[in-house]
Amino acid sequence: MGTETNLSVDQSGKNAASEEVATFRQDENKIPEVVVTNLLIPNRDEFEKKFVRKLDLRLLPLMMLIYVLNYLDRNNIATARLGTLEKDLGIHGNQYNTIISLFFVGYILTQIPTNMILNKMRPSLFLPAVMCGWAIVSAATGAVQNYRGLLALRFILGFVEAPFFPGALFLFSSWYTKKELAARISILYVAAQISGAFGGLLGSAIMSGMDGKAGIPAWRWLFIIEGSATIPVAILAIFTLPDYPATTKWLTDEERILAIARLAEDASENDNDETNSNWEGLKLAFTDPVLYIIWLMQLGLNTAACFTNFFPTIVATLGYDTTKTLLLSAPPYIFAAILSVSNSFHSDRVSERWLHIVWPQVFSMIGFILSAVTLNVPTRYISTFMMMSIYGSFGCILSWVSTSLPRPRSKRAVAYAVVNAGSNFASIYASYFYPESQGPRYWQANVANVAFSGMCILMATVLKFTLRWRNNRLDKAADADVAAGMDPTTEGSESHQLAMRWNCHPIYRYIT
Repeated sequence: MGTETNLSVDQSGKNAASEEVATFRQDENKIPEVVVTNLLIPNRDEFEKKFVRKLDLRLLPLMMLIYVLNYLDRNNIATARLGTLEKDLGIHGNQYNTIISLFFVGYILTQIPTNMILNKMRPSLFLPAVMCGWAIVSAATGAVQNYRGLLALRFILGFVEAPFFPGALFLFSSWYTKKELAARISILYVAAQISGAFGGLLGSAIMSGMDGKAGIPAWRWLFIIEGSATIPVAILAIFTLPDYPATTKWLTDEERILAIARLAEDASENDNDETNSNWEGLKLAFTDPVLYIIWLMQLGLNTAACFTNFFPTIVATLGYDTTKTLLLSAPPYIFAAILSVSNSFHSDRVSERWLHIVWPQVFSMIGFILSAVTLNVPTRYISTFMMMSIYGSFGCILSWVSTSLPRPRSKRAVAYAVVNAGSNFASIYASYFYPESQGPRYWQANVANVAFSGMCILMATVLKFTLRWRNNRLDKAADADVAAGMDPTTEGSESHQLAMRWNCHPIYRYIT
């Protein structure tokens, strides 16, 4: 549901809209009422399709490339471990697990404050700045000399990498409607799978072809090359990334009006009417029980998905050499990418989230069980594909944040940071799930993964019924208001009181 929209196309109205936009450009905090109530664009449907295509082409490929680089610089240590990293730095016992874990300490601590900052800053400047930060730290890892130095750099890398993904989710939710968001988030998240596949191939090439070049071991070249690649992309991002619909300068007046109105219609209120401070948004987010349900759901998913931090090690249990192991690591990631996008597109198309989250978890649980119970090589390799099906749920869960905690914008910004940061606590403790002594079956890890996937399913079910209950309450309140001769959107109505309690518009209904 959304606000009524006048699609009149008379020229005087179009001129009035342009005048309002001109006024708005002088004061970016002023949202012209004509944007919401008088959308004066001829052939709206066709124009909107062209606008979304333009936005997709401008935003998705670049954000995917950035996320590939983000993921490469975060996870290339798993590839480096297959070389002489541990021997050269004197790493032994559980020290590698501690290195993995410490990264996520910095990663978690930074996300909420940086998304609050992003809500008030230009994404086209903020995101490239953090890209340069992680590029420098990642490349510097190629010069580290000991275990302590690697610990320090990984901790700092967590700080500078943290703002990107929750910031990207928030930026997407500021442009796409609830029927477009899951698919776009999944397309972004495909970059993680592409990075896993491409990272294995690139890592194989560097580890086999650069060892000893200029007297430097291959694992050092891995960090230097992959870290340095981010800098030119950061420069490109400054000139290409959009800001917010109301402030992006490369939009035409008609596109700007449409971009703002689409989101206003989607949530039945203006997304850019940001009268709440960041601290008010923080309070609203933390006092909504839905936030904790989604956080626990994503925590279960992230914990089970932490096997990817050890994926080359898991594939190595098949008994092949390093090069073949890295090559065999690529196809499961490609499968996960295809599954993730197709599942999310269908979820958007039918406006349903719960089932599209649950069934990939069931498949991944079967994969974990197979990995634990058999040493048969073909079966174990098939199980890696089934384990990777866990990624099919990511886009649906993360888009559920936006549609379950839609307004105000500051609340949504905090919610995305809390869900992403809070769920990454998993990476701290799950970094110890795969000690070498438990290979090749890794019984304890696989049992834990099954349990946490089950936790994800349970929380998805709780959220489904919670949102359904809210929708029923809103429907009954609207019926009562109409029966009493009152407009449900009027202040003081029963619908309005419920909407104020849940920070939504009285005519808004949640996706379940």
